[in-house]
Amino acid sequence: MTEKFAITDLLKQAANLLPANAADIRDEFEQNLRPLVEASFAKMNLITREEFDQHLALLSRLEEKTAALEAELEALKASTTHKNHH
Repeated sequence: MTEKFAITDLLKQAANLLPANAADIRDEFEQNLRPLVEASFAKMNLITREEFDQHLALLSRLEEKTAALEAELEALKASTTHKNHH
């Protein structure tokens, strides 16, 4: 879902909360509310789902590399300790 579509969808849902006899002000309500919603979203420093998924994949790869390096470090420590005792 694109950012503009999400905002438009949110505004339409908000406008639909108005009473049925207020249909004539729904468009005006959406137009006046849009800049407020867009400004609020901009302040939140949100990312897209695609960006989130990319960061999640990067985090997963980094966790795997960290685990491998930790295992390698433990093996080196064990090897060093073993050599120092002989």
